Amino acid sequence: MSLEALINASRRYGRDPHLVLLGGGNTSYKEGNILYVKASGHALGSIDEGGFVRMDRSKLEAIWNRTFSSDDAKREAEVLHMMMASRLEGETARPSVEALLHALLPFTYVVHLHPALVNGLTCAVEGAKYTRKLFPEALWIELVKPGFILADAVRKALTPLRNVPNLIVLQNHGIFVGGESLKEIDGLYRHVLSTLRANLERDVDERPVAVDSTILDPIRKELRTLFAGEVAYFHTNDTKSFLSGEKSFHPISSSFTPDHIVYSGFKPLFVPKGGSITEAFEAFGKKHGQNPKVVCVQDAGVFADGEKPLALFIDTVRVSVYSESFGGPLFMTDEVIEFIRNWEVEQYRSKVTT
Repeated sequence: MSLEALINASRRYGRDPHLVLLGGGNTSYKEGNILYVKASGHALGSIDEGGFVRMDRSKLEAIWNRTFSSDDAKREAEVLHMMMASRLEGETARPSVEALLHALLPFTYVVHLHPALVNGLTCAVEGAKYTRKLFPEALWIELVKPGFILADAVRKALTPLRNVPNLIVLQNHGIFVGGESLKEIDGLYRHVLSTLRANLERDVDERPVAVDSTILDPIRKELRTLFAGEVAYFHTNDTKSFLSGEKSFHPISSSFTPDHIVYSGFKPLFVPKGGSITEAFEAFGKKHGQNPKVVCVQDAGVFADGEKPLALFIDTVRVSVYSESFGGPLFMTDEVIEFIRNWEVEQYRSKVTT
């Protein structure tokens, strides 16, 4: 059964931390009029048959014949309603927000991931230029709001093309790879990752940096009263460089992709050496309506409200370093960041993956 093959491949991708972090990424398989697509909130690394939703492809196709509200919240609610109505009888799980995009692509299998190495390209100032240079067969999609707007942008970009490309590279998001076999998709991912690695000007440097306990212990103690969970910690040669001052902090100071917002917050808090962490923490919460999940203290390291926010912030650091080879880091726009912060879909995903 091809769904079983997809489950095995999904687990293999999902268990590789260089390819998938936490609940990121999704996969799909088409069989006749049925689309099997990953359900929202399920991790690829442990997914089973219950982690996929069976959907009616003809009903998904009919969504393109509808006109939706111009209001972001109303439009996404309307599209979600139609997506839920496109599930086959007996299905109760919520399909991935990217189910429409999976349905749009004509390939039997589709694997969508956002590895840090790939996002070093997609989140770079010259990402489009290097995509054309390194992957001329790929389709580049400029930054747009995720969900229906993204799927529609891809649909419009594909319309004039004679053949649908196997590689679709999404700015500040990741990559979609399609194929008639999982072996074909594996080969395409190897090609993409090896090509990017061969074109790096420098790799990440995650050798740990030691900081005296007389500095770390008071910070941890203070953050235990501010964070909701355990205080997680990380400090390497890369973060040492980024945390040497406010100017050097800029390349890791905002959000590269939707996953970064969901898991590590839309931006980290930077506290200069000698500054009050509590005062800065409270000021951040008052200004932004939510507390920071990640606190970066100059010359001390990265502190996070649990291991999940830390994992995604480590990914932020990696993406920033990789982006240096492709023109430098490029964050999502403030408009897209605010859309994601308030998007019901991502609020839902955050809850079910906590």
